[in-house]
Amino acid sequence: MKTVFVLAIVLAVAAATLQEEEVKRKFIAFQQKYNKVYSAENFQYRFQVFADNLEKAAELQRKNPNARFGANIFSDLSAEEFRSMYLMTHFDAERANRERPPYKTEFGPAVDQEGGSFDWNSKGVITPVYNQGQCGSCWAFSATETIESYFALAGGSLTQLSMQQIVSCDTTDKGCEGGFPSSAYTYVQEAGGIDSFSNYPYASENGYTGECSFPKGSVVTDVNSQQSISGEPGLYQQLQSGGPVSVCVDASSWQSYEGGVLTSCGNQVDHCVQATGYTSYSSSYNGQSAWNVRNSWGASWGEQGYIYVATGEDLCSIGDYATIVSA
Repeated sequence: MKTVFVLAIVLAVAAATLQEEEVKRKFIAFQQKYNKVYSAENFQYRFQVFADNLEKAAELQRKNPNARFGANIFSDLSAEEFRSMYLMTHFDAERANRERPPYKTEFGPAVDQEGGSFDWNSKGVITPVYNQGQCGSCWAFSATETIESYFALAGGSLTQLSMQQIVSCDTTDKGCEGGFPSSAYTYVQEAGGIDSFSNYPYASENGYTGECSFPKGSVVTDVNSQQSISGEPGLYQQLQSGGPVSVCVDASSWQSYEGGVLTSCGNQVDHCVQATGYTSYSSSYNGQSAWNVRNSWGASWGEQGYIYVATGEDLCSIGDYATIVSA
């Protein structure tokens, strides 16, 4: 009996050693892929964070069998570091609810669909995926992307607009610490419009909100009005007939996302993105219907910068803070 017990301990130690060696190999590959270099003092800490994140990714994989989680560019960041760099540290839900724009109640006819799926990328009204960098400016990106889309839908040319103008000049919100798309729209209205990305490029990727340097009179378009979209039914109607939608979500579980459909998510809003369409049950995502969501963490994250969120359960609070504009 004692021999069996000792053997079990030996096997357990061997398994743990093999597992640690596998994690080390993955960590080295991660460093090479993303050109990560650490000081001697920081190396062991980053390795442990990486190992912890692999365990969290494995747990998320179990909760989301239709998605894929693993090592990506964020894998050496603790949850606290990731939140402070890439999510909003300030999202005032009470204010967002209090200042919510009026709800849209009438929708137009459905656009042409293919197999029950539709994405506004196919209509040429979505700009390329952006990268907000280490700044919680997602709210400004989400607002800017929505203005871009509705300017194009109104007959203007598809033009990249200046989220930096909103980040630096909108004093109602908190720049790199967070904000809300609706108040960003209001700022653009009060400022007399929004400049182009080429004229006022993004410069807050290192986490600095920056001073406002908007050259008044240099604008591409304005915001005429804004509306709220009510829940997932409203989200579906708007995506089906009107255009893409700014949505604010809980993205705390998105750090290690690689692809597929998310089916488990929290409901503490900390990030704003753009819903561009939906994928039907006849899709390749293991029969799971999903919202097509454009993120602002660069095209190398997720599926070319996109994440797919299962429909029907208001996952990540995706239908709670949805807005659109007329431009």
